[in-house]
Amino acid sequence: MPTDIKLDEGDGNHVVIEGAVVRTTASDLILDAPARRRTGGFRRALVHDGYDGLTINFNGDYPGGVTVGSNITVARDLTVARDLTFAGEIRWKSARNGEERKLTEVIDRIEYDIGRLNLYSGQDAIDEIRNALTSLAKLFDAAAVPPWSTREEVERGDDMGVLYSSAEDLGFDVVYHDIDGYPPQIYDRVCKIEPSPGTFLRKGSTVQVWFCEEG
Repeated sequence: MPTDIKLDEGDGNHVVIEGAVVRTTASDLILDAPARRRTGGFRRALVHDGYDGLTINFNGDYPGGVTVGSNITVARDLTVARDLTFAGEIRWKSARNGEERKLTEVIDRIEYDIGRLNLYSGQDAIDEIRNALTSLAKLFDAAAVPPWSTREEVERGDDMGVLYSSAEDLGFDVVYHDIDGYPPQIYDRVCKIEPSPGTFLRKGSTVQVWFCEEG
C-alpha cells in the first residue's frame, strides 16, 4: 500500500502514518508528555539495547512503571528484574503433562498439604509440599536458601550433592561475616544465615553467612 504521513488529523492533534511497516534505525523510542512528568530524566519507552534485545521502560525511566491492561501471553522464558504485581491470575502450562495450572491453585494446595501435615505428619504429605514448592520456585527462577552448616556446604554443597546445593549452583551471591571478631575465613562452622534457610530467592540474590567458633 502507498505510504503517507498526515498531519493535524482527528481533532487537529493527531499524526497519522499510513503504510504496512514503520521502520526506524534509531535505538530509542521516547514517549514524553511534559504535563504528565513527575520527575526529570529520560523517558525511553522502547530501546533496542546493547544485547540486541528489546527493553521496555529502559533503566526504569518511567517512575510510574509499566501497566498492561489486558492478558499477557509469554511464549518463552520470563525474567523479571524488578517488582512484578498482578491484579489477575497467573497461569502456565505444566511441563510434565501440558495441563494449564493456576498459581492460586498451587498456593491453595500447599496450604492444604501443610494443614494435612499438621494432622498426619506423613512423609507423602512432606514430599507433596516439597514438590509443589520446587515447581513454584522454578516458575519464578528461584531457589530456597539451604540450612548450610559448614563452609564446605556453602561452597560445594553436601557430601553427596543430594540434600544441599552450593550457593554457586543455586545462583546466589554470598557475603561472609564473622561473629567473634575474627576474620570469617578463620572458622568453618555456619552459625547464622540471612535470609533464613527455607526462604525462596531469585538467582543473583545475596545471602549473608556468619561463621563462628566450633562448640
